[in-house]
Amino acid sequence: MDTRMSFSKVAGACILLFWLGGCVQTKTTPGYARAGDHVTIGLGGIVRNAGGDATLKPSDLTLTLTDALGTQFNLQPRFVFKTFGDYSAQMNIFSFNGVNASVGLVGMVPYDGGWMVVVPLTPPADYDNPLPLAVGPATISVTSPKLINTKSAIEGDLSAVPIEIIAGTSPEDIDFVRQFGSYLTTQESFVVSPDDLTGIDDVGGAFFTINYNDDTFFQAGLEPVVVPSNHNPYVQVNYNVLSNGDGTGKILVTLLNPAGFKTVATAGPNSSYLSDLTLRLNYFGVVADTNRAIAKANFSLDTFNSYYIGTDGSVLPGVTPVLTHSIDL
Repeated sequence: MDTRMSFSKVAGACILLFWLGGCVQTKTTPGYARAGDHVTIGLGGIVRNAGGDATLKPSDLTLTLTDALGTQFNLQPRFVFKTFGDYSAQMNIFSFNGVNASVGLVGMVPYDGGWMVVVPLTPPADYDNPLPLAVGPATISVTSPKLINTKSAIEGDLSAVPIEIIAGTSPEDIDFVRQFGSYLTTQESFVVSPDDLTGIDDVGGAFFTINYNDDTFFQAGLEPVVVPSNHNPYVQVNYNVLSNGDGTGKILVTLLNPAGFKTVATAGPNSSYLSDLTLRLNYFGVVADTNRAIAKANFSLDTFNSYYIGTDGSVLPGVTPVLTHSIDL
């Protein structure tokens, strides 16, 4: 394959990669900003750069802006959310056919999503008070124990993401900011995940039984839903909510991939990844800390009837599913 053509293809797709998953962003979005503006940074792939972690919160990130005069300012992340590309997007095709690797973009994971952070150029939580930033080229560093920096010649560097500071200041733009709220992962949810996969590199699926003890908790009669944590197309999830007729009941969940849940290194084209073993149970209730405490008391995992299996259908010993509320992650 012509390397120049390959590079051109990847360069054209990298805009998608930064926003939809896989690459660390080469500059902020927008690339030019005034003090007081909000900017977005692509932190890389959910699997590739964050190990498939089920959650990434603003408190997991430390951001520092260094302006044109070398002055440093601490920034506070405001929103963190996931993005995913279409299954037929070139970013996925390039991960299979080697175009990414041919130009030095290594380690790309098919069907990976991306973590994004929105950060205001203001003091922490003081959105109408622009920082005193010098006009000119600046950088923003992002550090986190949950992130791996995969900088390269055609990929961004989390320790120095470029941004150009232009003259002027900006008050908080509510119309701009409020568009991000609906993309955030709901905290009215539980995560079901393996307690420990040390030494395990191939899982066939899982069966879970989640009990509930009061169906009056279900707002407007809406039953909980169980969904994959990520967007791998070969994850097969089915669930059924069964009432006992007395306000209690159980949710039976089946998670399968006949081709297996594997490590990134051993996964085939139709395999899922070990991180895809994580599921979310989303419930519908009033958003309040007291309601979350009630939710924790309402749902429980029947550990006797919940287990992981190998690709041969046998129960995997030593691996236990754990039900954790999102606010405790």
